Amino acid sequence: MPDSYFDPVAPAWSRGAGIVLLAAAAGLTAVLGYAAFDLAFGETGHRGFNSSSLIFGLILLALCGICWQAGFRLAFARPGRSGGLFSPPAWLAIGIGMLFVTALMAYAIVAARRPTGLDYWVIVTLGALGVWCIVLANRGRLR
Repeated sequence: MPDSYFDPVAPAWSRGAGIVLLAAAAGLTAVLGYAAFDLAFGETGHRGFNSSSLIFGLILLALCGICWQAGFRLAFARPGRSGGLFSPPAWLAIGIGMLFVTALMAYAIVAARRPTGLDYWVIVTLGALGVWCIVLANRGRLR
């Protein structure tokens, strides 16, 4: 029985997905740039900044980086040496970033209130994804 997950995707579809990811990355970059400019020079920027906005900004920054790299590789048909979208250092950076955001979220939640079941679920899931990305980074180095 063939496994459709390992079948190659038509180049037109992968280029189209890459262009969509590059557009999303450009939009995320614009949002982050506007937020940073407003924080630095806006009248309400310093009053509106708190731990939640820091965590949201870090998540947007991670999404932005992922979209730029995956979009570039898909749109211009430039896979990595291993044939994947991300190189081992990129997987390592994504994993460390996820673990950092997880630690910040856990600290912000515990400092503000008693965590709920959903809080635990999000923290454990993000932490597990971060660890898995680090495992993927190390697996790529061992090959």
